Amino acid sequence: MDYSDISPKYLVELVPQVSKILWDMFPNAKYQNVRRYIQRWHHSDVGGWNGDEYFENFEIFFKDKDKREIDLDETLHHMPNDLLIKIAIDVGVDTPGFLPVVPQFKNVLKDENQSAYQNFDRATKNVFDNPDNAVALAASTLEGIIKTILEHEAFQQDAGKLKNKSLSKLVAEIVKQFSFDDTTKCPQEIITIASQLRGIGSTIDDLRSDKSTAHGKTASDYIVDDPLWAMFTINACATLGLFLWEYFNKKYVPALQSKDQLIEVDNKLIDLSEIPF
Repeated sequence: MDYSDISPKYLVELVPQVSKILWDMFPNAKYQNVRRYIQRWHHSDVGGWNGDEYFENFEIFFKDKDKREIDLDETLHHMPNDLLIKIAIDVGVDTPGFLPVVPQFKNVLKDENQSAYQNFDRATKNVFDNPDNAVALAASTLEGIIKTILEHEAFQQDAGKLKNKSLSKLVAEIVKQFSFDDTTKCPQEIITIASQLRGIGSTIDDLRSDKSTAHGKTASDYIVDDPLWAMFTINACATLGLFLWEYFNKKYVPALQSKDQLIEVDNKLIDLSEIPF
């Protein structure tokens, strides 16, 4: 992936965000621990036939001569673009230029399904170093949010039965529950889109099974090894998951809430929300 064309404005604005998160992460002995964290990303080597050529992937700047207090902002500003992005993702700073729907989807997952949230967080952090693992985790996240919807009182699907369903079957089930393929409720275009949703779910499922190490692979099997494919899959899972969740919230949750507002008095249903006190 080419990072040379990333907007300088975007990178300059990214640095203080990363810096703040790092200082907040290590409130105790913060200079020491932030320095240690940054040093984990630092690589250097001495080369040349007589050992006179020195290479390092970035320079660490300090505020003092004893090199105890790291100048974090200056260090981050002098890092290669790709490394700054990797660190931003690692510490949880939103990077919308690369994973555009991730922040919004994370907010949903954090409130509704902690297990799926943790899987998704790990997926974004594995994009560069373990792209195939990122693909598998993104697929598991999509499974998680669909199960959360199907287990809701609106559908009351049995959690035990959903547990062993593949992603392909889960997507097919939620398309059915949402009536996306019902000609009496949806125009033909929506039915066509619904068939594509099934295809997307099935393809992501196949990608996890066939192109990641989730189910074990031989040396000759192809494994997703490009962060670009991992980011594409994560964005696809997040987009589909976010759409399904927002559709559920818009079409089903209000109906359930209004139902809870009804009480029966003298054989008549009264809407509590309409009572002016």
